[in-house]
Amino acid sequence: MKKIQLSDGMPSSIRRTEAREETRTLTDEICKLCKRSKLSYAEINKALYLADKELYIGVMNKSGD
Repeated sequence: MKKIQLSDGMPSSIRRTEAREETRTLTDEICKLCKRSKLSYAEINKALYLADKELYIGVMNKSGD
């Protein structure tokens, strides 16, 4: 299985000011959705983990075509 690079060559600590505008917009939208959900931190973290897992699997499936 081919490994994919998750970090995009970016450092592990990314500053908001260094991120592309699209990345900042997505971050803002995710934060708004999380606040609106009124879930606990643990539940939000689980949801983010599951979303990340689904995105990762989607990328892996595309790269395996």
